[in-house]
Order: sequence, then structure tokens, then C-alpha cells
Amino acid sequence: MKISDTMLPLPLLWMMLMVSPLSAAATGLVYIDQLPDGDGWRLLDSRSVERCEQRSIQGARCLSVDQLLGQRDRLPSLRDITWLLGSLGLSGEETVVIAGRPGLERDFIAGVIYLAGQRRVLVLRTPLSQSISSKNWPVGPGQRRSMSRETQYVATPRDRQIVLRHELWRLIQAQSPRVLDARSDAEYWGVRIRGYRGGHIPGAEHLDITDLQSTRMTANGIQTVIYGHAPLDSIASFTRLQSQWEESVYLLIDGWRVWAADSTLPVDSESFNDDQKLRVGYQ
Repeated sequence: MKISDTMLPLPLLWMMLMVSPLSAAATGLVYIDQLPDGDGWRLLDSRSVERCEQRSIQGARCLSVDQLLGQRDRLPSLRDITWLLGSLGLSGEETVVIAGRPGLERDFIAGVIYLAGQRRVLVLRTPLSQSISSKNWPVGPGQRRSMSRETQYVATPRDRQIVLRHELWRLIQAQSPRVLDARSDAEYWGVRIRGYRGGHIPGAEHLDITDLQSTRMTANGIQTVIYGHAPLDSIASFTRLQSQWEESVYLLIDGWRVWAADSTLPVDSESFNDDQKLRVGYQ
């Protein structure tokens, strides 16, 4: 998932982003209100491994967010992610249900697996605890991942939906994408600062990720790029938006923090906290 921040020629990047858009259902990312019938799906429990092992839906495998984020919320490499998924017995060809507590962590895990190439990813809207206590499903201890790979993960990653910061800036200069900022309103306007600078990417619109129904669709022929602060909320916001939109959504995967830390990139509503001003020589 972590790709070196090299720049593609703009015409080539533009051609990649202009790949025919697919609906969320066609690309395999859907939110559901209850667990599916039948046995043609696998359940990943996104709660803590300890809670998953204590009690889950029978046959569930445990995958918590701390297994996918390293120090300082860094994403592992795509190679490491696919090895991890193989250690959960996944090949990428299955239908996988992501369930747990509603929120960023569940949606982050769903987005990572979707971007890794999983054929079909279903996200259970309701808390997994409701399904466990409903007595409609057999329960038992969840199983943590193996120490070795159980199967080879062979899915083709959806890495064309990932945009790096300098690629995004070049696209903005060409006036091509619609950029959506999924952070808080205070962060968008630079009132709250997390990272080196406050503010937002030039031209970005603020997106209330809790009210996607009122968000207008992007006009045909214009690509949509979304970002949050860091990988956790960036990928979770991507998951929610992509599941509801018919066209492909693109993702600045490392989020605002890498854009803000790059002094070669411009910022709208730019702000600094006082300590940072002193360190960089501001009076």
C-alpha cells in the first residue's frame, strides 16, 4: 500500500484516472444491515483481538486496526498487507464481511482490504455485538491470524485509486479533480492544527463525512479525490464515500499530514501554531 512518492507523467496519470468508473456494487464495496444468509462469505471481526477471541460469530477471524497500522500510524507495505491477509486464510477471491464497532477502525479495515483487491467487501452497519446476542447466529471464539501464511493472496490491488501528493498537485494545476477534505470543519479552516501546518489543500471542499446523502455528486468526467488527516481517517472516509457513489473515488492515502509537512506544496487558509512559528523563524 505504501508506494514511493514518485511522479508519473501527467498524461499517463490522467489516462489511469480516466479508467471507466464502476459502481460501488460492481467494484465490490457495499454496506449491509444484517449478516448475509448462506455460507458463501467469511467474517473478519474488527474489534480488539482479545474481545474477538473471547466471543464472536462462529468461524470469525480476528483483524484489529493495530495489526494494519505501525508506529505513528504508518501503513505497512502492500506486500506485508497481502501476507497478513494470507495468514487469515484469504486469497482475495472470497466475499468478506467486515464487522465490529461502527466507526473509523471498522471502515479503515474494510478500505484497506478493498484497496488490496478483495473481490467483494461487505461492511456490517450495525454493531457486531447485536448479531452475537441475537441468537440468530452460532457463536464461538474468534480465531486470530496464523503465524505463517495459510494461503496465497492473489487478488489484483486497486492501486489505481491511490494518488500521491505530488501527483495530486499536478492534477490540481491541470484543473482536473474535485478534492474533498473529510476532516473537521475546524481543521479545514486551520483553526485546529494537527501536523506541521493547518489549513487545506488548495481548492478542496469540506466534506461532512457523517452526512454523505446531502453531498452533491461530481460532474461526469471529473475525478473525485478524498483525504483525511492520516491513513486511518483517510481510508475510512474513502470507504464510506466509495460505497455510496457510482463512480470510482480516488484517495490521498497518507492524508493531510504528508501534504502539510511538504513545504513545496501550497495550502489554503494556512496557519501555524506558535511553537512551529518560532521554530521556522516567524516573528
